[in-house]
Amino acid sequence: MSRNASITKGNSDCAIAVTEVWKRYGMPLRPYLRRQFDRLRGRDVSDRAAYGPWALSDISFEVKKGESLGIVGKNGAGKSTLLKLIAGVSPATYGRLHVSGRLFPMIELAAGIHRDLTGRENIKLLGAIMGFTSRQMEEKIPVVEDFADLGQWLDKPVWQYSSGMQARLGFSVAVNVDADILLIDEVLSVGDVNFQKKCLNRMDELSNSGVTIIFVTHNPYSIERLCERAIYIHDGRIAATGTPDDILNAYFLRSMDKSTVIAGKDVLSADLREGTGAFRVTRITMHDVVSGDVITGFSTGDSVEFRIALSVSEPVKSYRFSLRVVDPASTVVSYIDVPMSARSALGLQGDAVLQCRIDNINLLPGQYWIDAVAREVSGPVIDSVSYAYTFNIHGNLQVVDQMENRGIVHLPANWKLLAAGSANRGPGA
Repeated sequence: MSRNASITKGNSDCAIAVTEVWKRYGMPLRPYLRRQFDRLRGRDVSDRAAYGPWALSDISFEVKKGESLGIVGKNGAGKSTLLKLIAGVSPATYGRLHVSGRLFPMIELAAGIHRDLTGRENIKLLGAIMGFTSRQMEEKIPVVEDFADLGQWLDKPVWQYSSGMQARLGFSVAVNVDADILLIDEVLSVGDVNFQKKCLNRMDELSNSGVTIIFVTHNPYSIERLCERAIYIHDGRIAATGTPDDILNAYFLRSMDKSTVIAGKDVLSADLREGTGAFRVTRITMHDVVSGDVITGFSTGDSVEFRIALSVSEPVKSYRFSLRVVDPASTVVSYIDVPMSARSALGLQGDAVLQCRIDNINLLPGQYWIDAVAREVSGPVIDSVSYAYTFNIHGNLQVVDQMENRGIVHLPANWKLLAAGSANRGPGA
């Protein structure tokens, strides 16, 4: 721990306070020497950002006791680094961290778990790390055992466990050992659906009982289910704070800036894409189906036409071509393929433009991307470009009226009241 960073524990309404925290990995000698050299030359050296690279830059926030805070950001944004600083397993370069209460970090699945010990022995080990006596943990083992539902595997060494079983073991200890603060990093993405539901329900119970929860994820939709407040981290800095809805909007807005988007521009260079190169996607545009004009967005339920310009280096008689629609949470919404019956009819002899019309697109409003993938029939990839095009879907009044809860697809629905007892009668009753 540097002299400019500290972790303290005390009694207050604040469970966690992070104040002006900066974190740099690796040997800091080169940035230090640059700073000292600039100081000798009389230059201003007060701007720490000029002496990076920084994993985290000027991070400040507080978490009250009993609050559920979500931290969202893309992979590499600095989320896990921040959690490690709060847990005390990694020191800050600058800044102060204040932690009040017994803390259990679920930062990595295998953190604190000894592979050569059995699941039952690991429960005792994790309890000892938390500060519980052997007798106290003996009393808690039945509860943990019931929650983990590992059966006979609980008495087998952990090296025989799958990653999902390790998640069950670690999470079961975390949510049943009376921790004041839980740090959870993406672990809910591991394990079967039923266990995930059990974990979510247990976290709701803990939150309602006053346990402080910090939940880190790269999927912004997850924070709606678990968190009262959230922080969006982008490139090691706090880009936005607010309600989960505020953070979702900020995440989507920031996600519009894709360095790989080629809408209206030349495509990426050959070394940044995959495929044999028999033909290449050089441009994608979106058009109004009536006027043919180029558009960048449309409303839910509209029809649109995509035109994909292809540069052909050698004739291709038959091929598979797909547009993959992806939302900001990296969820693949749909694959749009050239049907098998049309593959030969769309054979390429020279440069051409492939047209794809999609009718009645019932996706909810938001920002979406298209990946373009071309393959030989039963053969290798010809061309593949991720985030090749981006477009916006706007909401009409009918859609906005039904958007209290988020999702992906708009399903039009009509509502009315029926008389009591109508549930068991047919439509004509």
